[in-house]
Amino acid sequence: MLRQYHAPRFRGGDNPLRVGVIAAGSTYYLQNEAFFRDRYVGRAICRTPWLVEAFLNGTAGAARRNPDTGLWESVHHAGRSDMARVRSLRDRRIVREVAVRTLIVHDDLGLCQQPTAYPSLPDTERVRASRAARTVAPRW
Repeated sequence: MLRQYHAPRFRGGDNPLRVGVIAAGSTYYLQNEAFFRDRYVGRAICRTPWLVEAFLNGTAGAARRNPDTGLWESVHHAGRSDMARVRSLRDRRIVREVAVRTLIVHDDLGLCQQPTAYPSLPDTERVRASRAARTVAPRW
């Protein structure tokens, strides 16, 4: 199962990688902006299901300074995005990018095809072992 790491809204418990609450493969009925602008007055249209395919790489603007030029550069982080790629199950050719916070709102309103389960947590023992191997004692 694909997961979103270091998500702004994440699962509770022992979750050092901050795995998000949206799993790839979840199906949602995305509404247009008029549904949210009119304060939920209209009924939700559940005609076209959308499948979450992947999470895009996140961009942190002006995150690192280039030592050669002295200018700030943007950095791309894998699996740490607030954007997801969704595909229409009605017309498989249509692909869009949707904010993860929009998917969370749709999940809270129950506009999903089936109740979405949390993504499974990865094996954190390997993560802890790799972090411990990178930690080197200072030489005096």
